[in-house]
Amino acid sequence: MDYPEDPEEQLSEDENEEEEEGEDEGIEIMDEEEEEGEAEEDKEPKLGWANLPDVCLRQVFWWLRDRDRVKAALVCRHWHQIMCSPSLWRVRTFNFSGRISKTSRTELETAVCYAKTYGSYLEDLEIRFSHPLNSLVSRRFQQTLRTFLAALRKTGGRLRRLTVNHMELDRAAWCRSVRNALVRSLTFYLRREGSYLGYLSLRGARLNLPQGLEVLEAVAAAQQHIHVGRRPGITHLNLEDFFSQPLAVFISPAFPQVMFRFQGLCTLTLNYSCVSDELLAALSAACRSLGGGGSLQTFTIRCHIHEPHIQVVWGDAWSHLAKHCPDLRVQITVERILNMDKLGRILLREIPLRSLSLTSCYFSEQDWSAKPALTNLVPCYRSCLQKLTLDLNNSHESVDEELLEVVLLCSRLAYLKVWAFLDISFLERLLQKRLEKKTILRTIKVRIYTNKYETQGEDEQLEEVYSRYRQLINSELHYFAISYPML
Repeated sequence: MDYPEDPEEQLSEDENEEEEEGEDEGIEIMDEEEEEGEAEEDKEPKLGWANLPDVCLRQVFWWLRDRDRVKAALVCRHWHQIMCSPSLWRVRTFNFSGRISKTSRTELETAVCYAKTYGSYLEDLEIRFSHPLNSLVSRRFQQTLRTFLAALRKTGGRLRRLTVNHMELDRAAWCRSVRNALVRSLTFYLRREGSYLGYLSLRGARLNLPQGLEVLEAVAAAQQHIHVGRRPGITHLNLEDFFSQPLAVFISPAFPQVMFRFQGLCTLTLNYSCVSDELLAALSAACRSLGGGGSLQTFTIRCHIHEPHIQVVWGDAWSHLAKHCPDLRVQITVERILNMDKLGRILLREIPLRSLSLTSCYFSEQDWSAKPALTNLVPCYRSCLQKLTLDLNNSHESVDEELLEVVLLCSRLAYLKVWAFLDISFLERLLQKRLEKKTILRTIKVRIYTNKYETQGEDEQLEEVYSRYRQLINSELHYFAISYPML
């Protein structure tokens, strides 16, 4: 006889089955929620160094030193690939001292290793070195430079900018054989690899005339095929102090001839001892030879009292150059030439002068006066002068009225820098004229010399002037004014 099942047991079994089914459904729901959460997490952007774009990594690595770049390249394969990007190795500065270090790699090893590894990427190279103390150090530097340039030449790179400043080869530490060997190495490299140069600065080389002409001839020869295709080669050339100071380069007919070969120059810097009628004619012919108007835009000339400046340059030569180079802006710096007759031969009214700097360099002479230059020479450029810099030791005379008159006459003057013995009232009147829109000055830098040790009184007056014209200064001017004891 079959007995019916206990209903309570049956109910409990049904409940257990329902609970198991509910648990299975709950597990399935939780799995679905976890999968959805993981999918949402995958959609969120991942942060961290490992996920930075390559552009950002290159920008960060660009600021690192070589030793830090080596460490960063060992982090992972991706960083190593980024570290080999050409953009990180296109600009380089080497500092050569000629000294041997026992604790670190020599300058030669570092430079040659760089040239062999990344020389093909290099586009902007600057070489700096401290002045050699003796002939041994100068010879070591010459050998370092020769080996480095040879290694760089073998990579087949295309250097766009080259800067080798302040070699000062006329120093006693440079014996003749070492100096000649260095010039040969530099000349050979420029003749072979200078065809792609667009910027060359050999400022402060201080070569003799034959060696200087040899270097310039090498560069001009390297770029000759570019000019045949009527394309500009070097556009920026800095030859300030390129020749030794005592040399009267203006008497050499070879210098204008070699400068004629630099066609398409936009910026040229040299000393007044190189300027002649023949040079200005050569520049005019060279700059317009590529067709159209002249390309020369900025012509910077430095004239020092220890350099030959007795040559006569006619105003017609300047007019001819300005006619064929309509965008020409001339910048002239004159140091310690105080004689009015000499200044008059240098500062001709036909020059399209944009910037003028007159410096006495603390030289004091009772017979000298700054007033003739301020009243007779500077006003000749009233329609073109934009920047005026004066450093005058005028303790024996006041130039406040003359200087203020010059500022009002020069209608395009936007930059004024004056280091001189001035009265505080000059600065106040200058600011008042600027407030009244009688001048367009945007930069005013004034150092007021005084014969007293204590300048507290002058400083308080300058503070009062600043507070009176605070709104004008803060909104429209680059302003700087201090008092300075000159004893």
